[in-house]
Amino acid sequence: MAGIGLNVYVLVKLKKIARMNSFRFETSSALPLCAMSICDSICLLALFSQAMFHVGIRALAREHSSLGASLFCKVDMYLLHTTSSFSVWCWLILSVLRYTAVFHPFKYRTIWRQPRDALAITAIVISLYETWILYTVEYQEKTQSCSEEKQTSATQTAHMMDIFLSYVIPAFIRIVFDGIVLCHCYRPDMVEVPILQRRCGISAPSGIPPAPTDPNQPVNMNLALSLSKQNSYKNQSQPVQKKASMIKRSLIISVVNLCCNLPSHILRGMLTVDESHKTIPERWMMLLEGVSQLLYFGQFTCNAFYLSTTIYETSTVPTRPCHVLTKQQSNSSTITSSTKNNFFAEYV
Repeated sequence: MAGIGLNVYVLVKLKKIARMNSFRFETSSALPLCAMSICDSICLLALFSQAMFHVGIRALAREHSSLGASLFCKVDMYLLHTTSSFSVWCWLILSVLRYTAVFHPFKYRTIWRQPRDALAITAIVISLYETWILYTVEYQEKTQSCSEEKQTSATQTAHMMDIFLSYVIPAFIRIVFDGIVLCHCYRPDMVEVPILQRRCGISAPSGIPPAPTDPNQPVNMNLALSLSKQNSYKNQSQPVQKKASMIKRSLIISVVNLCCNLPSHILRGMLTVDESHKTIPERWMMLLEGVSQLLYFGQFTCNAFYLSTTIYETSTVPTRPCHVLTKQQSNSSTITSSTKNNFFAEYV
């Protein structure tokens, strides 16, 4: 329930960002974060419903309907698999956006429908593929649990394909992209030109001769745009350090997410290959299943806590606007209106 509450808190903050700037919400990392929070909440609700279902079944004994129980098992397991798999792919989309923001900042600022289209295609593919669960999962009267009636070669293939598509492939791609970003962050010779100064330079009118100089009023455009070394270093250090810190936090939580998923998928793969289920003693198997499930579903609480503590607030006005003194009011308004945009990309 704590994970659901934190995810709801994240959605409330994301809703505020969407109201402030809907375009930036759809074209930045906010949209994948929103989709992931919704999926995590649904997955946790499905897990809670399954726990309550088993408690109710044991309490009702034989007074329940087998058809209704099987229908619940099918829908609940389908939601668990679909939302958890989609959440992993949302992390991959975030890794791609993070890589683009670090190495192609201007391209990151000009994306439009790419994140939304990627999420839509991913959701459709996962929803269609996971339909195999609706045919294989049944309610078992003997064990009073939701499981497959019998394991065949087709179900084994489906399980292994599900492991590869929902974990192995996206995890490998995430490791590659996040590893490149991490190496870039720790480069000792990395020098970055602040986006604010670059955008101010681009937004300055070109080809317009400067107005006549006045000893009491500086009007030289180049002189007005050039900052002192002391102020420049001060302005550069804060955004760069903040961005690097945010990138490192996002990389850490990405590694934690992968580690929480790993035991469950390894155990699932072993149980799929080993039909006799005698490779691991039963008492150790119960312990491993408990730990792996705790880590697997605990990741959603961890993700929600991370998102609720590091989610960005998109600002429409920079903290230090670039002021240009000039006699021509049109030139001044051009620079001022240009600097009222959010020049810093969201590296979440």
